[in-house]
Amino acid sequence: MSQLQEQVYNALVEAVGDDITYVYPRSGDERSAFLFLDLDSDGSDEACAFYRADEQNAVRLNVLHQTEEGWKSVYDHASPGTQVEHICTTKFSSGRNYLAIGYSSAARADKTLCIYSYTEGRLENVYSELYSRFELIDIDLDGGEDIVLVNGNTDDHPAYASLVTDSGDGVKRRSTVMMRESTAELVNTVSGGLGGGAAAVYADSASGSGTISTEILYCVDGELRDPATLDNSEIPAITSRKWHYSQDIDGDGIVEIPTIDNFPGYRDSDRIYLTNWNVFENYTLSEKYSSLFDPSRGYCFMLPTRWEGTVTVRTDQSTGERVFYKFNGTLAQSRLELMRIAVCYTREREQYEEKGYFEALTTGSESVMVLTSSDDALALTAAEVMNGLYPVKK
Repeated sequence: MSQLQEQVYNALVEAVGDDITYVYPRSGDERSAFLFLDLDSDGSDEACAFYRADEQNAVRLNVLHQTEEGWKSVYDHASPGTQVEHICTTKFSSGRNYLAIGYSSAARADKTLCIYSYTEGRLENVYSELYSRFELIDIDLDGGEDIVLVNGNTDDHPAYASLVTDSGDGVKRRSTVMMRESTAELVNTVSGGLGGGAAAVYADSASGSGTISTEILYCVDGELRDPATLDNSEIPAITSRKWHYSQDIDGDGIVEIPTIDNFPGYRDSDRIYLTNWNVFENYTLSEKYSSLFDPSRGYCFMLPTRWEGTVTVRTDQSTGERVFYKFNGTLAQSRLELMRIAVCYTREREQYEEKGYFEALTTGSESVMVLTSSDDALALTAAEVMNGLYPVKK
């Protein structure tokens, strides 16, 4: 605990007693039970402390203000949940500071978003809505952040998405769009760019058959749209895959949607799959990359165009390395080795360098080591390898 947190803790104990348990957010960038931010835009930070009083289930939010005598509790609030899921701050389009908190409870599947404003020592809940997931993004491109809430289909409500913001007249739901009836288990949402400079929220949902498909939510004249719900839309079918979530795989600000295919020589029952990364434009998907996507090893390797359909990959069972071969009709006949990818702890890097490998990528404490071979026209330079490798979260 930092000295500042200790000061706030002592002030909190003085106000509410020491029979408390801290509550930590489960997701998002803010993971501390203490949050420091300028809630009232006066140039100095307030402190927010999330805790649960013993023998009580509800999360409580206490706001503390720094005075000449030290930190003082000025407001205490009982939340509608037993856990804190996600915390973010936003000014929306109005420029006023807001605190958005997602709460959850074992009593229901939906979570509750509460948006607070803080004025003259009082925290006011100015907006609440149930949600499955939410994203903070300027989706209507008016220069201010918005919140997009996404809800899957349940017994209580059909699947829908809401645009919530403050355009100068208070926090309100500005737009709602119905989503596909099959949007039940939302497994991932991510916000980012869309072709043509637009912004979107990408919602991945799992079907009962175990496949994943993606809906793309964006704004037209301030109104949310979901083209997957249009009659005869191909989006549900062309985004369907066995696994992998939408993400900005190359860090260019535009979200890519993965689809799955086979490397040459493999059948559907085999385990090494080709992952294609696609961008959404003109109501369809356009392939951007083909890759070996290996999140368990912390990397994604984008295949050069000349490798597509002409190179396959196998796993070296003795080392676990991924080995690329020039495809020659069948896997068994494909023997010309083009490249090996190994992952090791950085401290072991020299052992690989002695064998001719080079470090193409570092991912935390690990190094992605590559060995290229063959004088074939398909052989890659070190620069091509390094340009095609991207780190991914394990």
